[in-house]
Amino acid sequence: MSNTAKIYDFSAAHERRSNRMENQKTGYIPLYRSILKQSWAKDVYLRTLWENLLLNAARKPHKANFKGHEWHLQPGQLVVTAADLGLQLCDRHGKPASRDQVERMLQVFVKEGMITIDGEKQKGRVITITNYHEYAQKMDNSPAHEAAQTTAHHEQEGINKNINNTPLPPNGGGDGQVKPERRKAERIDYESFLNAYNTEVGDRLPHAVAVNEKRKRRLKKIIPQLKTPNVDGFRAYVRAFVHQAKPFYFGDNDTGWTADFDYLLREDSLTGVREGKFADRGIV
Repeated sequence: MSNTAKIYDFSAAHERRSNRMENQKTGYIPLYRSILKQSWAKDVYLRTLWENLLLNAARKPHKANFKGHEWHLQPGQLVVTAADLGLQLCDRHGKPASRDQVERMLQVFVKEGMITIDGEKQKGRVITITNYHEYAQKMDNSPAHEAAQTTAHHEQEGINKNINNTPLPPNGGGDGQVKPERRKAERIDYESFLNAYNTEVGDRLPHAVAVNEKRKRRLKKIIPQLKTPNVDGFRAYVRAFVHQAKPFYFGDNDTGWTADFDYLLREDSLTGVREGKFADRGIV
């Protein structure tokens, strides 16, 4: 007769129980399959943004503190800025969506009649989900959501606080002190900057065809100095140059010289656009 020992994975059962308990505390939202029929359904950013709006919206009337002000929110409303929403929409490298990108995405939902927006961009705006009652009807009778009443009201405040409040390690920590993880350097898609330049200058200036090491170094140096330090900011800079510059910079001179991609990678050129100096030939 042999004895057989059975091994039970208690950790897996505990994890399942923990997940159920967490769901009961924080609740859930129903998603309708009809969302797959929407024109924007394949856009992963739009899908995620819509889910975030549903998850962060107030389920019942309550007061929220945001940007130093008290906001009285009704069911289906949240107070937020485009920048905050962008921090919840990151690419695989951890780079958040820009404020302008979020604004364009929100306008898709506005045109579809899914949301309305009221307020000022900088101080915070109230986004109202117009058909939120359809989701609320499915949630109100759920035991999980009955247990989540108090917690859900503080979700939005917690999100805004967690964005900027990173805990610091204790002073004088020993060997067991946890060191903050080093932030990985963001990869730059150099080709996207080259394409942005070519698109904006059209046939008025020579096109750039390659990103060599020298251009990469200059891009790394000039990108942080842009008002919006990404390809959209660079595109706006090139567009401003094309709009400001006199014919001189487009070859209407005695030598036939024209500005080009490398010329716009100079810090002096960026400063010139900001100060409006390209209306004067003296900058060259």
